[in-house]
Amino acid sequence: MHILYQRLITTINEEIVGTTEYHIASLMLENINQLYQIPIGEMAALCSVSKSTVSKFVRRIGFDDYTDFKLEAMRQREKDVYIRGGDSVNITDYILEHGMDRYVQVLTNDIRNQASSIDMERIERLVEDIHGYKKIAAFGEIYSETAALNFQYKMSYYRKYVYTTINDRKQEHYIAEAGADTLLLIFSNSGRYISTFSKLDGEPEKECFNKTKARVVLITSNTEMERDPRVDMCIFLKYGERVQNHPILYQFLIEQITARYQKKYGFPDDVIID
Repeated sequence: MHILYQRLITTINEEIVGTTEYHIASLMLENINQLYQIPIGEMAALCSVSKSTVSKFVRRIGFDDYTDFKLEAMRQREKDVYIRGGDSVNITDYILEHGMDRYVQVLTNDIRNQASSIDMERIERLVEDIHGYKKIAAFGEIYSETAALNFQYKMSYYRKYVYTTINDRKQEHYIAEAGADTLLLIFSNSGRYISTFSKLDGEPEKECFNKTKARVVLITSNTEMERDPRVDMCIFLKYGERVQNHPILYQFLIEQITARYQKKYGFPDDVIID
């Protein structure tokens, strides 16, 4: 998913229906493949707003100006690649090639591998961190952010409030400003979330993890991240085959974490067990 589409979708999700920002983002999404060739005056007319309003909007969603926005719109026309490299395959492609029954076998094996290989000492340490830290945040990118959202909702039952957002710029700001009283849980299958803005043109280096004072726990399948000085602890996903099952394995891992948390600390007094 290219960053322009992601930011427009984020605006749709965050804004109230009927606001100017929602209206502009909606029309831009409807015309996503033509944005690169639409002048600012024409875009303003399309949205029934002034050119200055369009300029403010594109800056608000993270672009320097309308020219920068159009350059990203040009990049948006490039084919969106879900998997980079030939050593893995996404779930949909695997099902189309091998059928659902074969995929279910692969997924079952991966869940079993995850269950048997998980480092429970690290899960225990993470559970203690979750219980003890004053502030907790969870982030990821695209599919990995859905895991962060799920983790947020799961932990609310235990009155542990987790901050997350699908807005990439808000994520970056939060990480850079987080203090030593904050636990950051990062979902990144490749581990690249720590070091690069993979959806930005040229994949610039990410500096926020060099600035943060938070404790960083990374959930990833990339064992090389164990040696990254910006990461305090890794919890690893393990694949039996090359199918990218991490969106599902994230959910399984979250259940392992919350099950251990509930066993160790139970529910708070204001939660009714029915």
